[in-house]
Amino acid sequence: MPRSSQRCAAARKFPRLACIFAFVVLLLHPSSLILAQGGEAFVLTPEKLKDGEVVELDDLKWRYHAGDDAAWAAKDFDDTAWESITNNELNAKVMTGAGWNGAAWFRLHVAVDEELATELLALRLWHWGASEIYLDGKLLQRFGRIEANGDTEFNPRGIPVPFVFGSGGVHTFAVRHSFKATNDPSKGVGRWLVRGGFLPGFNGFLQSAPAAVTEFGRQERDSRRDNLFIGILFAFALLHFLIYVFYRRERANLFYSLFAFSLATGTLLSKGYSYGGRTAFASALLFASFIAAHAVAFLLLLAFLYVAFAGKFSKFFWLMLALLIGVIIVLAIFLRAPVALYVTCTFFLLTIVDAMRIMVQALVRRRGGAWIIMTGVLVFACGVLVAVIGELNLVDFSNAAAYAAGICIMLAIPLSVSIFLARNFARTNEDLAAQLEQVKTLSARQLEHERTEADLRLRHQKEKAENERRAQELEEGRQLQLSMLPKQVPRLPGLDIAAYMKPATEVGGDYYDFYVGTDGTLTVAVGDATGHGLRAGMMVTATKSLFNAHAHETDIAHIFRQASGSLKRMNLRSLFMAMTIVKIKGNRLCVSSAGMPPALIYRAAGRVVEEVAIKAMPLGSVRDFPYQQRELTLEVNDAVMLMSDG
Repeated sequence: MPRSSQRCAAARKFPRLACIFAFVVLLLHPSSLILAQGGEAFVLTPEKLKDGEVVELDDLKWRYHAGDDAAWAAKDFDDTAWESITNNELNAKVMTGAGWNGAAWFRLHVAVDEELATELLALRLWHWGASEIYLDGKLLQRFGRIEANGDTEFNPRGIPVPFVFGSGGVHTFAVRHSFKATNDPSKGVGRWLVRGGFLPGFNGFLQSAPAAVTEFGRQERDSRRDNLFIGILFAFALLHFLIYVFYRRERANLFYSLFAFSLATGTLLSKGYSYGGRTAFASALLFASFIAAHAVAFLLLLAFLYVAFAGKFSKFFWLMLALLIGVIIVLAIFLRAPVALYVTCTFFLLTIVDAMRIMVQALVRRRGGAWIIMTGVLVFACGVLVAVIGELNLVDFSNAAAYAAGICIMLAIPLSVSIFLARNFARTNEDLAAQLEQVKTLSARQLEHERTEADLRLRHQKEKAENERRAQELEEGRQLQLSMLPKQVPRLPGLDIAAYMKPATEVGGDYYDFYVGTDGTLTVAVGDATGHGLRAGMMVTATKSLFNAHAHETDIAHIFRQASGSLKRMNLRSLFMAMTIVKIKGNRLCVSSAGMPPALIYRAAGRVVEEVAIKAMPLGSVRDFPYQQRELTLEVNDAVMLMSDG
């Protein structure tokens, strides 16, 4: 239980004349005569409470009696047969298993100076279990509830209990105290709590009410400020954990986030274990968890330093991990007993020593920013040292010193790491900026050369892709053109027919076709579309369709007029079809031409070549052009040749 940090030794050293005067007054007071027979009363003078000083009640000799009886609260109850004992003496007896059965009464007689009779004073107590405080038989305050089958525990944690004596002379404080969780301190939970420092009795002090309220308010404000620091630690933990999640190569962020989380959790537990409405058993568990969380935080701090500056864990780290498990086991068994404190402090000391070793090596190796972390570790170590010395009661530090130590423990490492990371971030950005500027200066020409090469490669790739596309289209057009040519020439009696075509490009405008009528008339068409490529292929496709539609007609000139009009209406823009059509039936030949070279007839009898030239416009060029046709007679072995201009 907490003890006041303000000692009242100076108040006890009041002048000798004041002591003599107070003694004479007490001897002359009637109630003092009664006390002189049964025991001494504590003399309370204004000097003991001036300037916010306190009177520590647990250092005084209280009348003590185990058990529970409501009559023991009365002012005039004779307690001369009761044992006179201090709180520390009671604790020593309980530790031996004697003098405690779960409930007891404490009585203190106080000789009050007349100057304090009307002063507003306050009692402040800390204890486990439940209590009732009486002044001259009247109930001042109840903390928790004392019942036969169990207590409703409440630790007042120094809540001021204001009162006024009302008169000078001797007054009696009576404290009814129950802590049934330790009614049998020799076994079970009672033994565990007692051995762990959760003892019956109470600590407390008496002071002026304004000073008590001020002190209690300061403690509450400090507690609220702790919440701010806890929130900062949790924020650091979350931030660095997210950095690790998105950049897992930097494991130092993981261990630092776990360190900050453990430290925040430990601080949060330290606030919870002394919470007033919590039972002693729950508080004991929270206390063990609070120390264990700090021990884990120390080990995680060590892991962070190893990863950030040493690169890998040493054998000593694994030894400390095993020792951590031992610390947790000892805490679970002994709680606040000296053995647990010594084991825990040893663990903390070894951890800090190894942390110092790592940082010194980092400084020797001139690792950037190592001095920042070193400073944080030193401040952190100083805070831990002050806290440990205070816990062991080796030095009675002031409230300000204890609070400063707590701030150092909570924020020294987080702030130093944040400064370290901010510095590294700034240095990295500066280095990157310098390197980028150097790269821009040195590689401008190279970048331009690469850009030119990339443009050329891209252009080549585009041209290649375009050529491949065109080649594919031309091939498709060629295949389409070939599919439009007759698969075989007609076989008619008295006629030998042959055809040959070799286009200059993949897709040309040359075209030939045959049609045999129902009466045996052979119709032969030879054409040449203007241009080459796919446009010429389109004209050939249209012409073949028109030829198939009109080839059965006997008048070639009429066929040309019909086909030319259809092509003209298609509006193919500068695309025309030159064509020669001949019709052969028996020895009669009918021929007409639309812009084609002359037809050649070889006369076998005279061995001469007859040229049949008919001038006319290509199909699709002029609407309703007057095409002409000629009729000729063929003899045996004569040959007719139709051709394009290639």
